Amino acid sequence: MKKVAVDIDNTLWDFSPVFWDRLREINPAIIPPAIWNKWDFWETYITKKQLYTAIKEIHLEQDRFLPFDGARPFLASLKDRGFYIVIASHRAPEARAVTAKWLLEHGLVYDELHLSNDKSIIFKDLCAVVDDSPSVLDRARDAGIVRVGLRRPWNKETGHPLFETLEEILAYLDHNCTPPA
Repeated sequence: MKKVAVDIDNTLWDFSPVFWDRLREINPAIIPPAIWNKWDFWETYITKKQLYTAIKEIHLEQDRFLPFDGARPFLASLKDRGFYIVIASHRAPEARAVTAKWLLEHGLVYDELHLSNDKSIIFKDLCAVVDDSPSVLDRARDAGIVRVGLRRPWNKETGHPLFETLEEILAYLDHNCTPPA
């Protein structure tokens, strides 16, 4: 069976504008997502504790947000193609119930939900990783795993295969992810 890990934030839903709004409540001077060209964009504006608190609060409110229009057909198409889908997200354990509820309520099919600070622990037997994070994509590349993501300001200069839509990612996976021998 082909196994794929799919990220949630900025892959299945548009996390960055909500995140930016939350960060602006802490410091109104924070730069907008369109110019987040590296992960540590926040360091001159807020503390690490403030950053992770904002992220956790958003994750605990996941049911307030809608997935991308293409998220449901993307995951359904992966399933139809025989993929075992691991939804993988950097989330606190307390976010498991609300995350699972959100996935279910929006018809986002999956086989396994993995929440941790280290997605690489699930890389064994993966065919592919779908993520926006340059560090996750780097680790997948280094592990010899097909990696792909939606193009974002923070990942567009990384040299990873990136696309504008989940439909394009699906076509890429069709071409590049073959079942294990």
